[in-house]
Amino acid sequence: MALVLSVATADAGVVQTHTERLTGDLAVRTGGLAVGDRVVKADEVLWALLGRAGRTLPQPNVVRRTNGEVWQCEILSLAAGKLTFRSPLLGLKHVDRRGIAALEFQPKLPRGEALEAGTLYRKEGEPLPGSLLWISPTQVAVDSPLGAMAMDRRTVTRLIVTRGAAARAGHGVCEVALADGSVLRGVARFEEGAVALRHDVLGELALPARAVRSVLRHCPKVAWLTELPYRAEVRRLLAGAGRIKTVDRRMADRPNGRSAGPHCIRSLRIEPTTKVTYRLPGEPAGRRVLRTALWAAPGAKGEARLRISAGGNVRLERAVPPSQTAAVPVTVELGEATELTVEVTFGRRVALPCGVVLGDPHVVGR
Repeated sequence: MALVLSVATADAGVVQTHTERLTGDLAVRTGGLAVGDRVVKADEVLWALLGRAGRTLPQPNVVRRTNGEVWQCEILSLAAGKLTFRSPLLGLKHVDRRGIAALEFQPKLPRGEALEAGTLYRKEGEPLPGSLLWISPTQVAVDSPLGAMAMDRRTVTRLIVTRGAAARAGHGVCEVALADGSVLRGVARFEEGAVALRHDVLGELALPARAVRSVLRHCPKVAWLTELPYRAEVRRLLAGAGRIKTVDRRMADRPNGRSAGPHCIRSLRIEPTTKVTYRLPGEPAGRRVLRTALWAAPGAKGEARLRISAGGNVRLERAVPPSQTAAVPVTVELGEATELTVEVTFGRRVALPCGVVLGDPHVVGR
């Protein structure tokens, strides 16, 4: 049974469709979402932030999959190729070990960027290369260059099975983010007060709406700037300027997680003096439009200036003063351009910190 510490049947949320962004009291209904008096059918939803999800009990372990999924849980064992874990939201599960990218055994671990595949990391001592053999409630065993070694779980921080970019979700696949920081992929449908998910490993899941943070549908002709490769040009006029950072609100309840901003799932923070160019995927079959929400970077002291260009033409230019802390919806017509450039410079007052935040920036083809 899912253990959620707070209950809310309807709460302020956001629904983004192909054509508009709706904000208001949100409730999950069979076949769609109700935003105030408006009902949005499931196939019209690009993404939905369901509002203030209920808190769940913190979990001691994390399973990370090669497809980018995150399972917050308690790891019980691994034997005969099967991983057994338990969580308040997902219950007791026995799954095939294939597809596991990493296992974390200590809470509140920093992500770590220089981790090696096939390596066991410990609280003390050098990392130990080796492949995973088995896990018990008290030990983790690896096949190391020195032979099979069993380590006390209390001394192990994480085991990296493989490294690499997470596989992109195919069209029609949904990403469901839970209140505990878990992120699941599958085919989702809305039912009264719940999100049902058909998962390739975990089977059929019925997730109470109060435990769901967001639902994102991967649709054709929709590209997220936070997922696209980019080319950046930076002129560091002042120390500390010229940074680009993506924040993912789906992970907001993870240890050391941060909110992506007001009423959004993902955000892109760009500081002066930075020019970022994106190559838009696919063929320019018809017009494209960029939709995002805009506000000043948290703690900004100086004014920033945002310029968005497509096909060599400036499509939007706007000053963003530090007082602009509320998200302002922005729609930019891109025409049939195949490249999009976002440039941020200093405004009239040069001061740090300074920058702009683009909330949920995505390009929709028409």
